[in-house]
Amino acid sequence: MTETAIVDAFLGRVFSGETDKALELVHPQAKFISTRPTPNPTNPLHGTFVGLEGAKLFFGGFGALLEPGHFSVDARFAEGEHVALYGTLRHKSRATGRDFASDWALICKVQAGKIVLYHFYEDTEALALAIA
Repeated sequence: MTETAIVDAFLGRVFSGETDKALELVHPQAKFISTRPTPNPTNPLHGTFVGLEGAKLFFGGFGALLEPGHFSVDARFAEGEHVALYGTLRHKSRATGRDFASDWALICKVQAGKIVLYHFYEDTEALALAIA
């Protein structure tokens, strides 16, 4: 599988609820970051989550905070071990019922068929307004 295909397969498994199958594509020491690598008391998704357990916490936090909705990939490209994707999303805050709409970008690094870095970027102000 190409690096791009590995990231696509990972996302497909995550969004279809197949977390254990998705984790087969993750290196045991992978880093998962949502926008900000340091923790933020007002956003449980911020911080750096490491390893398979970190990945479970990262995506579990997403599921606890947001009801998944629309997620589209507009484009993807790769250079060597680096993969970039971008698109749009619209989810709903479970706590407030407000919509969270954003452009997004994802930067991944893949080595030996495993994701070693997953760094997701989104409109943090829109997310803060949706969950507050």
